Amino acid sequence: MSRNRFKTYKLRILSALVVAFIVTTFLFGCNIFNESDGAFIIVTSSLPTTGGTVVTTGSSTVELLALANQNWSFSHWSGDVESTENPLQITLTKNTLVNANFILASDETRINLRVTDGRFITDLKFGKVPGATDGFDSFIDLEAPPAPPDGVLFAWFQTEGKRLLHDYRNPYGAYREWSLIITPGASSSLEISWDIESNNSAGSWLLSNPDESIQADLISANSLSLQLEVPEIFTIVYNSLP
Repeated sequence: MSRNRFKTYKLRILSALVVAFIVTTFLFGCNIFNESDGAFIIVTSSLPTTGGTVVTTGSSTVELLALANQNWSFSHWSGDVESTENPLQITLTKNTLVNANFILASDETRINLRVTDGRFITDLKFGKVPGATDGFDSFIDLEAPPAPPDGVLFAWFQTEGKRLLHDYRNPYGAYREWSLIITPGASSSLEISWDIESNNSAGSWLLSNPDESIQADLISANSLSLQLEVPEIFTIVYNSLP
């Protein structure tokens, strides 16, 4: 074999070795060989991607923590692991795919409120429900009838210039406010009572008049007695923040 051919032969072998080294390094970097050497990988994803993120810690034993974005809540894990635990610990025995599933947080609260002077009664409904907006919704809210004659108790929620007996709002906000107007009838002695149906115990519901001489916590109490000689505007505030 001539010297030039020998050099060419050596260069070809060297090139082949370099290519083999690069390919092997790439495959190990992609964890293609992990299952055969005992080191496994875990791949996580969020469904939908707007719902939240997943934090992964550990190696052979991995902890997954699903963090929901605002207005979303964690539902469950799917893929190679099915669970509702959060955080979730997994001991890897193979390459594993895990999806964190998120759903829109339905902070639903329905409040039935009754105003009476012992003779006349006005029943009202308000709160936060899926499908509602912060304005008037013809398919969810209910407009009040015309005002009764003088001397008859009348109460309603005032929203966008409308008198409402039912006034529901968007359930995803941290702060909501209602204007409750009460016009007393022949009797000035009134009682307001309420009951709450909610899937979320967080947050506060407070009722007060403008100078806060009348106040009520709708969570800790279920009724309020008051003397009212003239119409009064009350504010009911929901606040999810501490």
